[in-house]
Amino acid sequence: MNLQKIKEIWNRFLTHLDTFYTWVFELATRAADSKESKRILFLTYSWIIVLLFLTGFILAGKNPLKLLVPFTLYDLPNLDPRKEIVIYGSDGEGQVFPVKRKVLLTGEDFRHDVLTLVGEAGESSYFDPTVPNASAQYRNLKKLPNLQDSVISIWKRGDLLILDLRKSTLENLLSDMKFRIDYTYASQMTEEQKSAEIERKKLGLLSSAFLATEKTLFENYPDLNRIEYKLGGEVGDLPGLSYLLSSIHTR
Repeated sequence: MNLQKIKEIWNRFLTHLDTFYTWVFELATRAADSKESKRILFLTYSWIIVLLFLTGFILAGKNPLKLLVPFTLYDLPNLDPRKEIVIYGSDGEGQVFPVKRKVLLTGEDFRHDVLTLVGEAGESSYFDPTVPNASAQYRNLKKLPNLQDSVISIWKRGDLLILDLRKSTLENLLSDMKFRIDYTYASQMTEEQKSAEIERKKLGLLSSAFLATEKTLFENYPDLNRIEYKLGGEVGDLPGLSYLLSSIHTR
């Protein structure tokens, strides 16, 4: 019984195989300009394209049905929320220069934006396409001490901005600075003179950081005309600092 059924299935398979062979032979021997040949050729190329299309998605690990839903296969590029503003850099000797930089400012939280600008003034000065490579302005920009960590509180009263700073943090910024004097110049100095020169450079760099921060805040807030500093809530200065924190600085 089982043998008879196997023979029937085998004969049916041979019949289908013979039919398929006859169909392929007729296609191969049919005239190339016949309507049926053109139809078969079109269907063949169409299936090849479909298979290549599906193969590409399989290799990429993507679902081809995602093409039916816009923007699901490929993500839209993220828009840069930063805007280009002017940040002031310095040569560390009391001169400041405007540098364009992209900064993320929300425009919703005044204190947060002011703190961001204070921090940006202490960041490294990136290349500004408006400043030629060969200019002394670009060459002399220094990495300034970042005053952001020293800010305790920020107030705004009309056109007056008040920054309350932590004195101990500013003193730590000074002590953490590292300077090296040129060997030829240092060979003509005593140890006391070397220490005095290094201290002068440290104080000059910190003063430049305050000046750059002041110019940056005035540049980006036209309604500000005065900036006042406090040290732990009190009026005071840092010894040797040429930038007077006890004075109100005007635009």
